[in-house]
Amino acid sequence: MRKLLVGLLFLFSSVSICLAEEKYEISTALGFGESGINKVLCMKNGTTFLLHFENNKPIKTIVFDSSHKRVAGSTLSCRVFDIFMLSTAVFKGLYEINGEVVLFLEQQNTARHALIRLQLNAATGKLTDETTVGRALSISKPTRFFVMRHKTDPGYQILFCQDAQQFGESKIHLAYYNARHEVYKDIPLVFNRKKYDYMHVVGAEAQPEGVCVSLGLSNMLVNGTGTTVAAMPLYNHYLHVFYIPRDSTRPLQKTADLASDVIPYYTNFTYNPFAATVNLLMLSYKDALFRYGIDMRPTAFVSNLLFRFEETNLGANYNWLTNKLANKKLLETKDTSNLFTGFPVMMTTNSNGLTTVVSESYDRYINAENFSRSQVFETFIGNFCITQFDDEGKELWGTVLPKSQYYRSYRHYYRPADFAKRWQNQAMFNDLPPQIYERQFVASNIYERGGDFYLVFNDCGKNFNNSLQTPGDTVFTSALSNACYYKINRKKEVSKHFLLGAPLNKEYKSCCIEGAGFDEERGVYAAVIRYKRGSYISQRMAWARLD
Repeated sequence: MRKLLVGLLFLFSSVSICLAEEKYEISTALGFGESGINKVLCMKNGTTFLLHFENNKPIKTIVFDSSHKRVAGSTLSCRVFDIFMLSTAVFKGLYEINGEVVLFLEQQNTARHALIRLQLNAATGKLTDETTVGRALSISKPTRFFVMRHKTDPGYQILFCQDAQQFGESKIHLAYYNARHEVYKDIPLVFNRKKYDYMHVVGAEAQPEGVCVSLGLSNMLVNGTGTTVAAMPLYNHYLHVFYIPRDSTRPLQKTADLASDVIPYYTNFTYNPFAATVNLLMLSYKDALFRYGIDMRPTAFVSNLLFRFEETNLGANYNWLTNKLANKKLLETKDTSNLFTGFPVMMTTNSNGLTTVVSESYDRYINAENFSRSQVFETFIGNFCITQFDDEGKELWGTVLPKSQYYRSYRHYYRPADFAKRWQNQAMFNDLPPQIYERQFVASNIYERGGDFYLVFNDCGKNFNNSLQTPGDTVFTSALSNACYYKINRKKEVSKHFLLGAPLNKEYKSCCIEGAGFDEERGVYAAVIRYKRGSYISQRMAWARLD
């Protein structure tokens, strides 16, 4: 009887501990105001590293140990990186390399672009080294940089792209770096640049099987300067793909001839081990005017292509992403004739050849309100669309999940490529300070772990039980929203959860989506949050288990 009672007591205590255990943790106030940009890196040992940027101010760091206790921090005194030129800085990547935190920033100084590497001590948050990795030769020969790294790679790759449009000359090469930041391989990417009028890099990504670089090429057909007929400029567009297999120094290349109204802005690359193909998802869109009653609103027609290149010779076939199955479900559940159109934000391919694409709907318009606010640019980011394909590009499953976010800027609207490429080509301070801060709460983070997908975003609390039939309110400001996430498990079952627990009355915990980090090994999502309770507001660090 005594043993039985002890056993029951142990069982009840274990159950009570499990019930009391929270799936999230929130730190004390960080001491930051509602300004600047935050970036978070989750390290292999469980440490969380936070960087805080404010225009014309030194970079600040905070280190949290594996128990989420604040243990160190520093204010960086940079010599190479010019903090007074942060307005021209472009975020190029934040990685853990050889136990260090490595930050890459591109900066324009005296009209010459430079890529700067900052190495930080992961335990103290202090700067250990800073180096100019590359610099443009002159104003007439600009150079762009793209940093690539897969999580399983001990080192990283950097694409150097120098293009002199007026001479029709390009020098593009891919440098491979080891964990000690030493170049051990440098591969030139050569093509006939003189055949094309314009060139730009639309994608540069690394996978364990190889590296894929995509170039957008175009030739002008009509320049729009006719004297008798008003004509818009017209171009022929091409997509040029380089693929460098692992342990190879010979790049494979292929040119795809696109239609004149299909413009390559962004590509996302995955490798399909089942079919031995290179999957390349291309974003294209075209600005247009949408008739809304007697009003004409600027919008964009978004079209996406999924290319499948043979690994051996880059023999290609493609299909348009029409999201037929997702749109069929949309029409069945909602009284509408409008089909889903949007930009892709994530693509992944598993070992069985199953490819999943997650997209978000997009719209924009100008709202002229009065003389003091004559041009208010507004961007609308709407529903999620998830579509899964087999290894031949055939749709197997699709669905649409409700979301409604509205972003207002007094300087400019955001195009689809701005959201799709924020991981690699993000101008950090290219807006007004309040909009720069608010921008971090827009859009979403999408992760895949163990065959389950997680879509993290900010939403109104009253929208928690919304659906396509009853979408609820639009999120106009992060101040009145809470972090949520959709989970799609391997059985295609969808559930919605509060990321940081159900909010109390007049409590809001919105998440800095743009700079969040994800610990894939532990399944922990880490981000700076804006915590609001009544009139009290503070910036805090938060960790949540996605399961």
